Amino acid sequence: MSRWVLLAGLLLAATPLWAEPKLSVSQHLAAESVPTGTELSGHLQLRNIGTTLLRIRGVRSSCGCTTLRLRQRKLAPGESVPLDFVVDTRGKLGRVEKTITLHTNAPDSPHVVTIAFHALPDGMGGADTQAVFEPPCSSCHLDPGIGQQAEPLFAAACAMCHPAGVQSRGEALAHWITAGNAHVGMPAFGPHLTAAQVQSLVNWREE
Repeated sequence: MSRWVLLAGLLLAATPLWAEPKLSVSQHLAAESVPTGTELSGHLQLRNIGTTLLRIRGVRSSCGCTTLRLRQRKLAPGESVPLDFVVDTRGKLGRVEKTITLHTNAPDSPHVVTIAFHALPDGMGGADTQAVFEPPCSSCHLDPGIGQQAEPLFAAACAMCHPAGVQSRGEALAHWITAGNAHVGMPAFGPHLTAAQVQSLVNWREE
């Protein structure tokens, strides 16, 4: 047996078979509720509780209103680093959930973390719901629906806030889409969708 084969065998025997990186995440919010339009800040504390180097390959938020800042992408066993985030709450009202997805070299990657908070009404007029049509929110709430109709339009522009669908139909649904309702956080899509697009959503919902 060559000494190289013997050395490789010794190294393999000295390395625990369960050696692997493992990510632990704890969430910290500056507040659990904020007036709509106020930025919500916080951070995720990322810790390597495994036995080998953890590599953070990428981080992504569920929409453009949540910005992320990660200072370090390699964590030795026992080491930790904060992933800072800021959520733009303009155009949001009520309970809000955002997700952050972390891709690492750990076996159970990707890791999805949900941030939940409440956006409180700013006076009797409710939220400034039309803010979702301004950057950076428009990149998620408006731009993907350009040129789309019916189900693809719903998936691109509506499903983010209505994952379970909507109950309204017919003229009532057309009015909600076009005029919105600030008291429940529904923006008015009338200035941004054509009449044909609105009708395509109504017709698709009635199928």
